[in-house]
Amino acid sequence: MEFKKIYHEFKVLFTGDLDILFIKTNKKFLIFSSKLNSKLIEMPWFVVVKKIKDEIFFKNLDTNFTTLSEFVNFQKKLLYLLQTLDRTYKKHLIIRGLGMRINYARVSHKLQLKLGFSNLIIVDVPKSIRVLKRKDALTLEGNNSVIVGNFANLIKSFRYPDSYKGKGIWYKNELRSLKPVKKV
Repeated sequence: MEFKKIYHEFKVLFTGDLDILFIKTNKKFLIFSSKLNSKLIEMPWFVVVKKIKDEIFFKNLDTNFTTLSEFVNFQKKLLYLLQTLDRTYKKHLIIRGLGMRINYARVSHKLQLKLGFSNLIIVDVPKSIRVLKRKDALTLEGNNSVIVGNFANLIKSFRYPDSYKGKGIWYKNELRSLKPVKKV
């Protein structure tokens, strides 16, 4: 993907499998979709779009200074959107402590958490998150960083690490100082 920047117009070259949809209601939107993800961007009113083969040309119709700065901001937003379109975000959680288990049912897309309490906690996993489970590690993957982070925080909130022994759910590289245990 190549990106050339000019003040009144710019073009974007696409390679690979990327679909583009233009929607015009009272506002103008562009939807970029790939195999993994799709994202939406709102276009300013003064921008005109023209597509020729694998190139899309964006042109600024207004020469006002404020619209020129908005056009440059639109270029930056579009570049960021195209760079992060196929990006996957990961969170690694580690379960420490005796009697703590996590089971993942792929068919029903649910997590069963046994965290040392008397009841079993069942959590519905969002459709956009992929869960990989090993012995004491859980990896959450997805295309949206907010959804992955919020779901990881939800799981961690069920059993924060104990301040004395460290039992609970930890992030992979989390550092926490434990309190010393009093010896009699």
